[in-house]
Formats: sequence, structure tokens, C-alpha cells
Amino acid sequence: MRTAAVTADDGALVAAFRAGHPKAFEAIVRRYYPRLLQAAEGRCGGGALSEDAVQAAFVRAHRYLKGEGEIQNLGGWLYRVVMNCATDLLQAERKPHAALDLNVSAADPQQSHLERDELRMLVAEEIGKLAEIYREPLILCYLHGVEAREIAARLGENLHSVKSRIARGRRELRRRLEPVLTKGGYL
Repeated sequence: MRTAAVTADDGALVAAFRAGHPKAFEAIVRRYYPRLLQAAEGRCGGGALSEDAVQAAFVRAHRYLKGEGEIQNLGGWLYRVVMNCATDLLQAERKPHAALDLNVSAADPQQSHLERDELRMLVAEEIGKLAEIYREPLILCYLHGVEAREIAARLGENLHSVKSRIARGRRELRRRLEPVLTKGGYL
């Protein structure tokens, strides 16, 4: 037997989600995931990049749907969001990644791949621990190569706030990593 949330129309699902029913968002994901994945695969050529685009689209949708913004056509809106995410990911793959300048000295040529991988994992772990207000702009900027103006538009924030969050995120990341990087001889 199917629940009412699964068979409900999109407007009812959005209203239920906004009223605090997380199962409503799960129903939206189940309903649109196959179509959005197909659209992303058409744009990205399939593979992990397509799945990443769909995941990013649902993260954006989750954030947006918590607010009060009006959506006339949920399916069409989600399609545009996934296509934008796919385009962003494709562009980020083509661009050389901006360096996350933590004033870390270049790795010793004799340093093993294992040590470099451990350092990358440590940086990724510490980025994950940052407050979302800093983490998201930092990831978009340095890992996806998105410019601050675009980040501001995506997040619905002003440009000054986004630049400030990127700078503060970098400082906080450096503060967290400094003891480990100093001990490892990277600083």
C-alpha cells in the first residue's frame, strides 16, 4: 500500500516538507531521481559526474524548499537545477583547480604518495568540520573553481559576505591544520 505522501502532487509534497515532514522530500527524490539522472547523463555523458550533479541538485532543492520561494513546476525547476549543477561540474573539471593557499610549502619530491594522500585526506576532513557558512563557499571556490560572484548568486548572499566567508573559512582551516602541518614539516 502506498502512502499519501508518495502519491501526492508536487505542491502537496513541497507543503508537507515545509511543514516538517522529511518523508515528503524523500518522496520528491524517489519521484524525480531517475529523470534527473537521465538528464544529467545526457549533459555529462554518464558516470559519477552525473550522479554528483543529481546529488548537488537535491542538496540545493532541499535548501531552497525549506524557504518560502514559490515553485510553479517542481519537475521543470529541478531539471534546470540539475542542468546547472552538471554544467558547473563540467566547467570545474575543465578548469585547473584554484590553489587553496594555506601557505603550505611544496611537497618534498621524496615524499611518498601515501603521505600526500594522507595530507589530502586530512585537509578534506578538516574542511568537512568547518561550519557550513564557511564550508560551502570554500568548497565551491577552491574545489569547483566557482567565482565569488556566482557563489553569491547561488547562495542568495551578497558578494561581500561571500568573499568574507571564503577568507574566514581559509583562516579557520589554516588555524586547524597548522599544528599538524608544522609537525609534518609542511610549514
